[in-house]
Amino acid sequence: MRAPNLKLPNFQLSPILVKEMGGRMRSAQAYTALTIYLAVASSLAVLIYLVGVSGSPRTVGGTSGVGQVVFYFLVGMQLLLVIFVAPAFAAGAVSFERENKTFDVLRTTPLTPAQIVRAKLIAALGFTLLLLFATLPLFSLAFLLGGVEPRQLIIALCGVLASALLYTLLALYLSARFKTTVGAMLSTYAVVLGIVVGIPLAALIGVSTVDRALVAVYSPLLNRLLNTALIAVISLSPISAIAASEIFFGTSGELWTLTPGAAGIGLLLTLPSPFLILTSVYLAASALLYALTVRRLARIEQQ
Repeated sequence: MRAPNLKLPNFQLSPILVKEMGGRMRSAQAYTALTIYLAVASSLAVLIYLVGVSGSPRTVGGTSGVGQVVFYFLVGMQLLLVIFVAPAFAAGAVSFERENKTFDVLRTTPLTPAQIVRAKLIAALGFTLLLLFATLPLFSLAFLLGGVEPRQLIIALCGVLASALLYTLLALYLSARFKTTVGAMLSTYAVVLGIVVGIPLAALIGVSTVDRALVAVYSPLLNRLLNTALIAVISLSPISAIAASEIFFGTSGELWTLTPGAAGIGLLLTLPSPFLILTSVYLAASALLYALTVRRLARIEQQ
């Protein structure tokens, strides 16, 4: 009896994706960046561990505080990578082609604008994900010391991965909008820093100003509404969203929602956790930026 002839599906990779991934992953800069990033992250994590353990009591749970410090340090390293390094991988994806006069070559190929955008996105995002996942084994040190639950890693990973996707697509879109890589790079960092730092600061200043202006007519209802609005706005920044989610989880033990009265703020209704708000908004914004980038690339081809 003959064995059935099973045919595996033939997955054809985009030639741009093969070129971009091959050039990015096999370059000396890739190995150098990965080595330096892991060396710095692991060295500082071990240093924090040694300093913390030397001053911690030799009791059960005595190193839990050190575990929390190591955990938040590693999350901070990942956020810095996403904010400052990830956009750089995509900021010149299209503008560099136009500067080197190689974009006309892409226009002569049968590849559609969507295929070009997907290839550029996967190539830029792929190396960022490699750096992010390379640091995951270091989190075992935090879990070994205690004071950190695996569910807290879910909060951090959701925020970090959603931010990596959005900021990479933002850089890719601005790369298609600007004719020079420098202009795309500067505008990308300006927008990213505005989201990460500007939005939380503006929310805090705005809520504080309104609270002081209405101090004479103080109302518990108004105070709760201001706190709810503040939580919703700061959830748009990965740093404040992850920090707020970790604080609410530590005080209430709830991962996915903020229940009324959680953390003593007296919310009017049950809200999603800040990291869920961040993830949902960032995924929707990423889909919009992807569509805008494809549309922009199609317009360039028609020029």
